[in-house]
Amino acid sequence: MTDRHTHPPELMPPPDAPPKPRGPEVPAPPDVQVEVAEEPEDPRRAFEPISKHAPRFRLILGALIGVAIGAIGATLVLVSGQGPPTSSGNWSQWKPSTNSLGDGAQQIADHVAPSYRQQGGDQLVGVTGGPLKVAASPDPLPAKIAVASQDTAKIGIVRGQTALYSLCGLGSRCSINRGKPSAQRFLLLQREALELALYSFKYLGVNNVVALLPPAPGQKPQNAVFFQRNEFKKALDTPIDQLLPSPPPSMTGLTASPQGKLISRVTTPSVYCFSFQQAQDLSAFLVLQKPVATSKQPCAQALTTGSATPQPTTSGSSGTSANG
Repeated sequence: MTDRHTHPPELMPPPDAPPKPRGPEVPAPPDVQVEVAEEPEDPRRAFEPISKHAPRFRLILGALIGVAIGAIGATLVLVSGQGPPTSSGNWSQWKPSTNSLGDGAQQIADHVAPSYRQQGGDQLVGVTGGPLKVAASPDPLPAKIAVASQDTAKIGIVRGQTALYSLCGLGSRCSINRGKPSAQRFLLLQREALELALYSFKYLGVNNVVALLPPAPGQKPQNAVFFQRNEFKKALDTPIDQLLPSPPPSMTGLTASPQGKLISRVTTPSVYCFSFQQAQDLSAFLVLQKPVATSKQPCAQALTTGSATPQPTTSGSSGTSANG
């Protein structure tokens, strides 16, 4: 930035200031129209002071352009798996000290969880992480994942190593006992699940990540987010700060922002209703089913309203109790 931007020039030129030597004139290209020549020359125009706010406006404009370019780049990487080449620097400023699923997943959980906050400043949820197991007995049982379509016409068994994260509030059955449930908070939980998954794919080498989300107060947990590594190949070559800038935005600021729309676009197709079932051989299954908007599967409502539990209908109105 030159002195002209930081120190406005005088209203009149200094007396006896010798003109600076000029190089040879370069003729303008024939297809360039010099519009200045068409305007009447104002002898004071060259010496009018620049607004003191001009540098600030330039900084704001540059920042907005940077945000827009960053949002476009993140969309290309997360949604389509495409994007420009990235730098060869570190993928993240932090990484777990081990790549073992047991300890590494919990280190990732401990790193990610404290940065997600409610509007009042309280931590959103506590997070535990580790291999996919069912802890209904003294000795936790390894579990498999079965993914079903909405009408259960298709059922697939997921292969590969899976990291399981449980996002748990301090209320009953892991519900969040502070603040009001809302679609905005549910979206912030989806962002947290995505960040846990990206760290796990990058540093733990897992094939799948499941994040169990907290339920609405008074309800049982029923929403999960399920990610697979092959969906994020390009993202693992792009620094995470370019995809999910830190710290996370507030709940109110996330929903309407370009980042919020991106998170919704990436994570909403990965939201499932979940349940644990026992097979004939006494092995355990984590059953994930695409939500169906019926009363038999109220967790489907979380996709549009953040709600998993219909509220009683009152006269002249109806509503929902938001999940998360």
